[in-house]
Amino acid sequence: MSVVQRGFLYSLSLCCNAWLLWGCTTIAVPVRGQDAVSNLVARCEMEFRQGKTEQALATASDAIRQGPERAQAWNARGFIYASQGHKSEALEDFAQAVRLNRTNAMYQNNLGIAYLESGSNPDLALQAFNEALKLGPQSAHTLKHRGMAYRHLGRFEEALADLTTAAALDSQDATIYANRAVIYALRQQYREAKHDLDLAAGLNNALPEVYQSRGLVEMFLGRFDQAEKDFSHALALGTDDNVLVYNRGIARSILGNSTGAREDYERACREGYLPACGSSRVISRSVGSSL
Repeated sequence: MSVVQRGFLYSLSLCCNAWLLWGCTTIAVPVRGQDAVSNLVARCEMEFRQGKTEQALATASDAIRQGPERAQAWNARGFIYASQGHKSEALEDFAQAVRLNRTNAMYQNNLGIAYLESGSNPDLALQAFNEALKLGPQSAHTLKHRGMAYRHLGRFEEALADLTTAAALDSQDATIYANRAVIYALRQQYREAKHDLDLAAGLNNALPEVYQSRGLVEMFLGRFDQAEKDFSHALALGTDDNVLVYNRGIARSILGNSTGAREDYERACREGYLPACGSSRVISRSVGSSL
């Protein structure tokens, strides 16, 4: 496998992380007569959506102290932990929410996502999504996530089936097409992958993973000028993936832009992607010998 292919598979494995579901459907001032725990969960959601994450976390913990038997409180805190990148804490809280209420599809879905995000056990993620789909079989959200679990398990046909069904149920979700493109690309069906990534970019032009993946697909299709544009767009959107910078360097090198390629290799090297360090030296020697 070439260096480009290694970077390709690494990048694709990161494409379009799962999306969690909050405990409430809307933000609203609690109505009179709700119990204390429900009030706290509603306040927690409002604080979170206002950007007061630490305050929301404290409120969720207070809700758990007042109602440790209430699944909604554990789910709310798990959501906040997940948003902060505290994967093990989120997993524990979602697991407790499911233990307290196994018939809530949202809690099962969030538990499955937590397993996927932690990378600890895609089999348990699949089990949680299966339970969620028993409760809500027409959920595009959960079908998308189960497709991702199948992908991690190498069960590509089942992943494609779930993602295709999810797309039929919700044709406006860009991340469904982006994740289906990953499966196509891993199966070396690059034209199908590009078609899905074009759809994803048309629906949501703010997902750097979409442009990163499309750039890699363009490279496999031999369209290095388009690949460079997509990589640059992904970087402009704020992603800091050093493999992305390295792959743009490869595209620039093939296009004859030695200066740009060297800059990318040096940057990727500084940011910790070691294969880029040797590439930078090769470019430097090549430029030096041509003078």
